[in-house]
Amino acid sequence: MGGYAFIGAGAVVTQDVPACALMAAVPARRIGWMSHDGERLGAELLCTRPGRRYREAGPEPIEKIV
Repeated sequence: MGGYAFIGAGAVVTQDVPACALMAAVPARRIGWMSHDGERLGAELLCTRPGRRYREAGPEPIEKIV
């Protein structure tokens, strides 16, 4: 399981979980992204708490770009 990942109660994880993923359901599926501060990220991948911006990239599905 990747760092800062959130797994919903009752979810059954059957595969690797990427960093910052929000997972739910049976079997677990990614339903969104979470920031390093525990905030759910919207389509713009911007965390409103510290103002960090993220992007989808490379082998890691999401990364901070400050």
